[in-house]
Amino acid sequence: MNRDDIIRMAREAEDYADTVYEKGEYHPGWLEVRDAHFAALVAAAERERMTVNSIHTCHTECDRPGCVAVRKAVEAEREAICSIVYGLCASDNEAQRIVNAIRARGSK
Repeated sequence: MNRDDIIRMAREAEDYADTVYEKGEYHPGWLEVRDAHFAALVAAAERERMTVNSIHTCHTECDRPGCVAVRKAVEAEREAICSIVYGLCASDNEAQRIVNAIRARGSK
């Protein structure tokens, strides 16, 4: 999350509060609605950032030893599956399509 993301979420929270209460009209609950919506947006963005994929829960550049080991293990498993695919498919074209799809999952 960068500065622009936070500003965008703050504006979205203000717009949301304006839809709950009449825009331009003072209401004591407006701030609470705005702040609660902003907090929900930030939490959702944070959850999204923490779920890069179903196995690795940090970002893809994380250098913690456990995270690096998980990424390496997943990559090794993916390549092992690719080598098996070549032996199971009737044609190299079919195998290459499947292998490309498997490897593409690693780039998401």
